[in-house]
Amino acid sequence: MIPQGQLTGAVLAGGESRRMGRDKAGLVVGSQPLWQRQVQLLRAAGAGVVGVVRRPDQPTLDLPADIPLWQDAVSGIGPLAGVHAGLTACQTEWLAVVATDMPRLEAGWFHWLGGFCSPGCGAMARRSDGLHEPLAAIYPQAARAEAARRLAGPNFSLQALADALIAQQLLVSVPLPDADLGQVENWNTPAELRLNGGD
Repeated sequence: MIPQGQLTGAVLAGGESRRMGRDKAGLVVGSQPLWQRQVQLLRAAGAGVVGVVRRPDQPTLDLPADIPLWQDAVSGIGPLAGVHAGLTACQTEWLAVVATDMPRLEAGWFHWLGGFCSPGCGAMARRSDGLHEPLAAIYPQAARAEAARRLAGPNFSLQALADALIAQQLLVSVPLPDADLGQVENWNTPAELRLNGGD
């Protein structure tokens, strides 16, 4: 369980969005951009400070003063850089990470994962195929050293990061019921966006 005041949130909004053809963070669903929706999600999950993570070369979002912008230290290596940036900025015991393009996720997801956390240890859902959900997870601040080490390569995979953190007992792998898979569905194409009422 995560005590009040010990959770920070990070919205990963640094993807290149090649298949979508435009920046996913600014996609509007239900009258609000996805980045804003995910900030609200993390706040509802109990995060005090919530930042948005972007690549240094991306256009800046119109963030209000109470939402910090955190930037990747290394470009071109994928979401590992975003997780590292969030962990570097995190001043609490735990960091809840969510990708911009997972608009079906609800605050209850992080309340559920938070129940498996303990001091120095976070939690990540594991699908029935054995893969983890590293873009909707709670990392311990202690994971920063491993994330930083992996910035140098050669393996930038978040699955590999998860395996390493689990081996170091910094992360608990939590079985995810197949019925809950829809919560971590991500939208990658304009067709998926239209199908779900976005524009």
